[in-house]
Amino acid sequence: MKIGIINYGMGNIQSVYNAFNYLKVEVEFTKPEDINNFDAVVLPGVGAFKDTAILLKPYKKDILGFLSSGKPFLGICIGLQYLYEKSYENGEWNGLGYFRGQVKKLPEKKLPQIGWNKIIIQRKNPLLRNISSGSYVYYINSYAANKEKALATSLYGDEFAAVVGSGNVFGTQFHPEKSGEIGLKILNNFVEVTRNVCNSKY
Repeated sequence: MKIGIINYGMGNIQSVYNAFNYLKVEVEFTKPEDINNFDAVVLPGVGAFKDTAILLKPYKKDILGFLSSGKPFLGICIGLQYLYEKSYENGEWNGLGYFRGQVKKLPEKKLPQIGWNKIIIQRKNPLLRNISSGSYVYYINSYAANKEKALATSLYGDEFAAVVGSGNVFGTQFHPEKSGEIGLKILNNFVEVTRNVCNSKY
């Protein structure tokens, strides 16, 4: 089982790597063009959607191909937002369009949202196995995706998508690698999804 963390010049990828290592799961950094060499990939992101859109634009076809392959994918923060059609952060920028909807500024005076907030689980999913509704996770964001079809939501001025998922494609707006025991459980659930997909091949 090979899990790759996409290194495209954005995001605190070392903290994601350390979280998987804490779980005793081997992960590797990978370039965007090499993701098909892995059984699952994680797309972290910290900063502005604009920068992610520009840096990953040459690799959209590669990433969309991976998303349609059935292999597990986890987008974190901007990594979740990039799965949507577009964002209005610092202009109007196109995402992958894997999920319908847009990423918009949160209607709260104090931005960015930095710190702990609770998630409300809307639908059962393997990524959220053994996670209780009302659990607290760690956020750093000013923009978020619409709550429609979210697996879990959070409230900050308005309700927004905290966790999304379709098939084996997932995203968390919060940072599981900074969310203590709850975040580690979610990352471990992603590993279990990957293990099950790998085992089903044999």
